[in-house]
Amino acid sequence: MVACPVHAIPQTIIMLLRNGKINIDLTRRGFGIIFREALCLGENIRPAGVVSVSHQYGRAFMTRLTEGLSADLKADLAAIRSAVRRLHAPPVPANPAGGTDPLDAGERILALLDCWLLDAEQQQMLRQNPGDIFFLQAAAALCPIGGNSPGPGNPILARWRDLGIRDAATAEIITGICCSAGESAMDREDGSTGDARINAPLVSAAIRLARALDFQDDETAREVIGFMSEEIAMTSERVRESFTVEDAGPHPYFSGTIRLVIRCRAAEVHRALKRHERSVQRRLNDANQSVSPRFLYSDVLYEIEPEGYDPVDIRFSVDSSAALQLFTGRRLYTDNRVFLRELVQNALDACNLRRLMESDGYRPAIAIAYNEDISRITVRDNGIGMDRQWIEKYFLKIGISLYQSTEVREGAKRARIDVGFISQFGIGFLSSFLAADKIVIRTRKDGFPGLSITITSLRDYFDVRPLEGDFPVGTEVTLHLRASKTNYCRTLEYTNYLKTNLRYLKVPVLLHDELGRTIEIGNDSIVYGRRATAEIDFIAPLEFRESEGWLLLRALKPGDHIYALDSAKGGISVFQDGIFVTQTDSLLPEGARGNVVGRINLLGAERCALSMDRNRIFWTDEELRNIKKIIRRGLVSAAGGLMAAVAAQDVPENTRRSITHHLAIFFEFNEVDDEMHRRLNPSVRAVVEKRFRDFVRIHFAHTVRAGNLRDTAGYSEAWQQEILASFGRKEPRAAE
Repeated sequence: MVACPVHAIPQTIIMLLRNGKINIDLTRRGFGIIFREALCLGENIRPAGVVSVSHQYGRAFMTRLTEGLSADLKADLAAIRSAVRRLHAPPVPANPAGGTDPLDAGERILALLDCWLLDAEQQQMLRQNPGDIFFLQAAAALCPIGGNSPGPGNPILARWRDLGIRDAATAEIITGICCSAGESAMDREDGSTGDARINAPLVSAAIRLARALDFQDDETAREVIGFMSEEIAMTSERVRESFTVEDAGPHPYFSGTIRLVIRCRAAEVHRALKRHERSVQRRLNDANQSVSPRFLYSDVLYEIEPEGYDPVDIRFSVDSSAALQLFTGRRLYTDNRVFLRELVQNALDACNLRRLMESDGYRPAIAIAYNEDISRITVRDNGIGMDRQWIEKYFLKIGISLYQSTEVREGAKRARIDVGFISQFGIGFLSSFLAADKIVIRTRKDGFPGLSITITSLRDYFDVRPLEGDFPVGTEVTLHLRASKTNYCRTLEYTNYLKTNLRYLKVPVLLHDELGRTIEIGNDSIVYGRRATAEIDFIAPLEFRESEGWLLLRALKPGDHIYALDSAKGGISVFQDGIFVTQTDSLLPEGARGNVVGRINLLGAERCALSMDRNRIFWTDEELRNIKKIIRRGLVSAAGGLMAAVAAQDVPENTRRSITHHLAIFFEFNEVDDEMHRRLNPSVRAVVEKRFRDFVRIHFAHTVRAGNLRDTAGYSEAWQQEILASFGRKEPRAAE
């Protein structure tokens, strides 16, 4: 018996195993390392006898994984494995020690998944559901013979009875997993058979990635050949002889990267392997956008060492240093205080995610604290917190946001709650380096130990340590600010910024300033307040489905009656999820821009795409049309309120007519639909109609009288058509 430490893999042990000289008894982790090393070397290691170590390990892995299966599922799995071995065993070789078990390919898949490809979060997810465990093992055993077509000619669908599969529905799900065809069971909300529900996207993606990284798999070898030019004809055996995989697994230095170290002896194969690398990268990208939980890895790297040739592999690459400078500098953000907004957004998202997962009794809380000289700012929330898996999967990945991940989106969909996650790109935290030279993060996720992360440079390693003592669930970010380059009061500098940008948050933020005072920020009402001198403020709500917004039209009343409209500048202040985005007057009709202001807070399905710095909105054409229509209808209400006040007061006739004509300028006749026309104040409506008649009389009257309406086809509202039709009759008397 040989004892082997798990931290070292002597080549002599592999050689002895290969030659069948020794037996070996290892723990699961110890064997996993031995097996992975042998797999990387392309060795079919085995102890004495005809059964390979990989098969022995596979059985141990199966046994551990199948403990939670019902007796029926265990029997079904045993039947499948027995049928695969019976139907697909190769002829008995002259040397029994050289035989190949038909289940070896499936067990290599499972070994890769167990050794490193599946992270702890994914394995835990699979273990919670017996259906996932069954279909993972069944598909691993059947994938090497399952073909790539999900149609009726697929070997699994065509011979499911011979393969020991219980029924056609189970065969369909296994085929969908093996082929990743996006059809049949893969399109179901839950690929299910009987009472077993299955996370089909995760199971399928895991198997496909493992097969793609197993260069002993015939399908992988054929795929590499497919990346070679047609002039080069090579068999699978010749391709395999041209390179050796010397190591495979997590990259030792780059977090979240799969690394394969390959020694290659043919330039054509080298180029094909690099194309295969990009193919695996695409699969990984697609998987991370569709599976829940996503993989720990986001990059694939083949480090190919050439032998006997000079490789040429040229493609575009990204300068990571320049990219970090972009995300942390003024080229993206114009205000170095933006980190306050970004940190509060992250805290709000964390609170919303915890609210989604713990709907009963949870009360979100966010706080900001300054120290005595405001050299440190701490943002604290009692949100979901982070464990090590989430830190590696999301926090350390620039451009990836936990809150846009599949698991969070699907969780919100199942709960039928729109929690309004703000994070889009996963880069907001980097803005902290506009103002800080050191950042300390303390975080804990429920059920996991707390972690402390100290960051002094984005280009260096972080100091990550376990938190000592009790730390509440949530996250605390402390920024050590650089010395101020101005004499401006930092209290005003930061506090005023927060008050301006976080006015309408649904979760109030408690600010503890350097003097020990507590100020509540956010949770303001978006509704305009009326002046004490009432009867001059006309406030109209905007008729959104999910968002909220108000317009303000103000009149002048120096005496006992209104005599004109007051001027107003600023246009529409646009917030999204309670956080300020931009201010624009382009949403208002041109005639209203000098007299009307408004506030809009976009929520729910009416949110719009934002720029990376969250200071611009990218409206689609449909979104822009809809919001302008909502604002115009709000103007109808505000103008109606003002005209009602004019009618109730002793306003001179010339003043009334002046106000009426001024309000009518708000409404371009080509933008007034039938609903707006019906709701307009009658006096204002008459002026709008007169302007349309005058327009028609100047441009179209001669063709309309002749019955030719082709040139006026764009005026399709009923009220417009009625005026156009009136030109064929005796024209009505013009309005005032």
